[in-house]
Amino acid sequence: MEGCCTVAISLELKCLFPRLLELSPTEVVAIWDAVSAYILGQLQLDKGVLLPGLGTFAMVHEQFHGEDEVYVVRRPVFRLEMDNSLLQELVFPTVVIPGDVQISPLNYKWLSRATSFPPHVLEDCVQETILLYSFQLRNRQRLAFSFKDIGVLSCKDDVLCMRFYYDCVTGLESKASRIALLHTCAPATSRQFQQDEGGRQAGASSSSQACRCTPIL
Repeated sequence: MEGCCTVAISLELKCLFPRLLELSPTEVVAIWDAVSAYILGQLQLDKGVLLPGLGTFAMVHEQFHGEDEVYVVRRPVFRLEMDNSLLQELVFPTVVIPGDVQISPLNYKWLSRATSFPPHVLEDCVQETILLYSFQLRNRQRLAFSFKDIGVLSCKDDVLCMRFYYDCVTGLESKASRIALLHTCAPATSRQFQQDEGGRQAGASSSSQACRCTPIL
C-alpha cells in the first residue's frame, strides 16, 4: 500500500506495539499526517514541538551579514534527541535551539479533533511508531522517517539528519529564502529524496510517497 511500510517483529516484541498492531496502515499514515500538520502550524508561529524519544522541531532566527546589510533569517531546525546507544555508528549535526523558543509537546486534543481518534490512541500510535523506528536504527536498518510537507529524517553515508523540504523552508521564510536554504541541512524535494533513497523509506513525505513503520508478526 502506498504510504505504508510494514516491519516484521518477533512474538516477544508483540506486547510493545499493541496499538500499531490494532490500527490499519491507512490509519497510521493519517495520524502522522495530522502530527506533521500540527508541527508545521507551530513552526509558522515560531514555536517548537517536542517528540519524546525522537527530537524537537523549532524555528530559529539568525543574523547573516551581507555586503550592504544584515539579514535576519527564520529557518526550521530539528534537534535529534534519541538514546545515544542507538546512534553509536551514526553522525548527526549538533543543533542549538535558543532558550527563548517556546517548546511544547504534541497537543493530542488538537490531533483528536483533526483525526477523530481519541487522544490516548493518538499518543500510543506516536510513541509506538517512534519506538519501532528506534528498533530499526539499532538493528542497522537505515529507514527514513518522513513528515508530510516538512521533511525527512534520513540516514545517508551514516549521517542522520532532518532534510527539510525546499517548499517548507521557503514557505516559512519568504523574504530571505535563499539564505535560509543555504543554511539548512540538505534541503530537498520529495522527488529528490526518492531518487537519493532508491525507495528505502519509512515515514510520510510531502507527496505521501514515503511510509510509516507498522509492525507485522
